[in-house]
Amino acid sequence: MKDHCERILADLSAYLDDECPQDVAQVLADHLADCPPCLERADFERQVRALLASKCREAAPPELFDRVIGRLGTNPRLE
Repeated sequence: MKDHCERILADLSAYLDDECPQDVAQVLADHLADCPPCLERADFERQVRALLASKCREAAPPELFDRVIGRLGTNPRLE
């Protein structure tokens, strides 16, 4: 894999999450349009994200949520 591809793939998550500045997003989009292996990786990442989103729709039960928040509030590492 080329060094340029490695740099592109390092930013792929941010790109897929729409968290890149516009100029960086354009560089990634241009690269993906011209590089089939990187485009294949991006498509795979999109499919995994879509699968996870479709399977992880349930919310935590309120009592679990309250326990987690309660423990976070008393965790000395967070203070």
